[in-house]
Amino acid sequence: MAVEDLKTSPGTIKTGLQENAIGLPGILMQGIATIAPSFAILATFVFIVTYAGLVTPWAFLFGGLLLGMQALNAAQLAKVFPSAGGWYTWIARTFHPRAGFFAGVLFSVWLPPVGVLTLSYLAATVLEPNIKAYYGVDVKWWIWVIAGIALVIFFAYQGIALSEKALIITGSIEILIMVSTGPGGFSWAPLNPGNFHLASNLFLGVVFSIFAFSGWESTGPMAEESKNPKRNVPIGLVGSVVILMIYFVFVTWGYLNGIGVAKVGTIPTAAAWPVATLAQRVWAGAWVFLLFALVNSAIAVSIACFNGGTRTWYGMGRSGVLPTALGKVNPKRKTPVNSIHLEVAVQVVAFVCVLIWGASNVFLTWANAITIGLILMYVLANIGVVKYYLTEGRAQFNPILHIVVPLIATAAGVVVVWKSYFSPFTSSGPVYWGLLVFFVILALTIAALIYMRVTHKEEWMAKAQLVFEQSGASH
Repeated sequence: MAVEDLKTSPGTIKTGLQENAIGLPGILMQGIATIAPSFAILATFVFIVTYAGLVTPWAFLFGGLLLGMQALNAAQLAKVFPSAGGWYTWIARTFHPRAGFFAGVLFSVWLPPVGVLTLSYLAATVLEPNIKAYYGVDVKWWIWVIAGIALVIFFAYQGIALSEKALIITGSIEILIMVSTGPGGFSWAPLNPGNFHLASNLFLGVVFSIFAFSGWESTGPMAEESKNPKRNVPIGLVGSVVILMIYFVFVTWGYLNGIGVAKVGTIPTAAAWPVATLAQRVWAGAWVFLLFALVNSAIAVSIACFNGGTRTWYGMGRSGVLPTALGKVNPKRKTPVNSIHLEVAVQVVAFVCVLIWGASNVFLTWANAITIGLILMYVLANIGVVKYYLTEGRAQFNPILHIVVPLIATAAGVVVVWKSYFSPFTSSGPVYWGLLVFFVILALTIAALIYMRVTHKEEWMAKAQLVFEQSGASH
């Protein structure tokens, strides 16, 4: 379906997707599931405790507050420009189409491979070794990956309504399972700000927590399938961060109590994953529910990222910056069928990369690359907020929301990037390779933009700013 066929008035388009298919609970769970709370704790808990120690809950609180400001900025754009293109459209519309193109490229590198990379990392580092050690059953990691991805693909092709129902169920289950304090005692010490001096480097703990929150951004591309998108998408952006911030603080406080506040110093050097050890103490043989929660989390985040990634490609294909075939919609299920086909192909490529370089190396390198990319994307959106509300949106201008908050969020992002990627502790390992991969992506993006400029293939720039025109029950 070409853009010309969808245009209804200057600057707007009609969507080919299923309108009004997702309510506020589904929109919230899109962000929550992409953050993947269970998996986020698996991937970051030990690292954060290494630097934040006893006050680890504060690292999550500060990280959540920083990203809460960023989510508030994104909400300022989402409430004005609902679009399946999400960040691609917001930045193209308020800042510049070429800046929006970068956001589209980043989403193409970030969301599409999540399924295979997350399931591979989980299966190779937790599922296969633990099930074999405790139950004597050797289930190869790749079996988990293939089975999980097959389920995710099924939901993707069936349509957004079924996908979001699956997200609500799986997301709720993982949140409930991961809440446990255990027998280590009860202490308010992890929540006492007077213990900040016990952290070796609380700031670096906050930096790692920011990665744990990544995923709330995927709410934006669901706008054209949402009920009342100008209300629900902004709530979903901010709400998913706030809900998970409270969750992370409460859960990590419970874990530190369960493990024992006097034993916090042993967590970074523990032979086994401390949360698994805690689960075995609390639930005995039933600790396998923890593994179920992690699998459930990986499935949920994969479904959410399939949705976010394919909708971004749909928006970019519809505008012509990517092949227009990606803007084609299945007339029966109202799904961007060719974008889903491409997403499935990306899973194959990601799986081959895992087979060549290993699950941990690929996952951690990719995670570091997309984290710095997301922060740059935040900065571009912040510029868009300031520019739009000082010009076109002047009637709604609020100096706190449209100047102060974007400036603080941008400054925080710059500091985080410096401390994360250019300070001495990042001189080697996945952080180094992640930084290198990001620069390669950035160079290729700039090269593509130069090529389109030189060859006069920039018709897409005008179309990139097109946004969804609400109709039907969306009015």
